[in-house]
Amino acid sequence: MSQALHPLRALQRCGTPPTGPDDASAGAVPGPVPGGHAGAPAVTEHLLYVDHLLRVTLTVRSGPSLVRVIGEIDRSNAAELLRTLEQARLIDDELLVDVGRVSFTDVTGLRALAAFAAAGRAVVRDVPHQMARLMRLMRMPPFDAPESDPPRQG
Repeated sequence: MSQALHPLRALQRCGTPPTGPDDASAGAVPGPVPGGHAGAPAVTEHLLYVDHLLRVTLTVRSGPSLVRVIGEIDRSNAAELLRTLEQARLIDDELLVDVGRVSFTDVTGLRALAAFAAAGRAVVRDVPHQMARLMRLMRMPPFDAPESDPPRQG
């Protein structure tokens, strides 16, 4: 059974924008994304979610696609963040989630990120010090920690 490409993934592969009522480029933020180089196809950052506190974008690229989370994550938007990240996983099953520009997160937001990362094939990177501190206080392993520690000998 062949699997249909999501319009954003199809755009990256063929270089032509999707058309029609489900045009995925409607939320696109025009312009190059940092890290591109001369001769490379233009990379577009797509807006996945925005509210008065939070903005989530997706850059489809070869290898894992990049999801940027910017702003504040709290009880008011944590469920939407999780839903948005799950939708991003439908676009690309390997994701790099950059939270370096998250200025605040509460326990609810941290649990949403942890649940998403635990569901597989997503790496959360650039964890701000305040988020890492909250994880330590909650006795949560860092996002980059292995699933389980090997048993100790002795």
